[in-house]
Amino acid sequence: MSITTAQLQQLKRTNISIDAEKTKQRVTELWQSLRIKQKQAIRKLADITAQPIYRTMEVGNMSAKIVVAFAQALNINPLYLTGEADEPGECTDALIRDLLLRHGYRKLAAELELSEEGPAKRKYTRREKPEPEEAPEEVSGEDELSDEDSQPELGPQLPPASGTLTAEDLQQLVFALYVQAKAGIANSKEKLDQIKLILLA
Repeated sequence: MSITTAQLQQLKRTNISIDAEKTKQRVTELWQSLRIKQKQAIRKLADITAQPIYRTMEVGNMSAKIVVAFAQALNINPLYLTGEADEPGECTDALIRDLLLRHGYRKLAAELELSEEGPAKRKYTRREKPEPEEAPEEVSGEDELSDEDSQPELGPQLPPASGTLTAEDLQQLVFALYVQAKAGIANSKEKLDQIKLILLA
């Protein structure tokens, strides 16, 4: 039985990663390799914006809510995300139940009536990292999916051309560029330096 968005809301935001460096590296690699629809599926399941995911990519902290959302949406071993397993593997009901029980969610584990028969969904297949213009990063401040999510994006998500740049838009843009620069994405550092020059001029 798959865990639902409503059930995920019962999980706390407490960090459950046991190896911040592994979590940071693995989540960054996964997120950058995903298609926009796969990113939307994770965010929709967890009912979150992209910001908590970018924080995970930056510091390596990951809550049970985000771990389970990633594991179920991509069908990978949740322990791979927390640094407890070395292979992506598959997401099974038994692994989710064990994770919930070990972190004190006995009631939710019982509600789910999880079986141990095979993976919950098809196996996640890793693909080569695309060129930035083919699969750009998205940074959304919206909890719900909008029509903009299905549009091609250029680098970090920019405000609509017809809109004005708000302080929140600017903060998200700079944060996204900072994370991308730390992850070694081409041209991100140069773009960040250009923004700094403009702001300090």
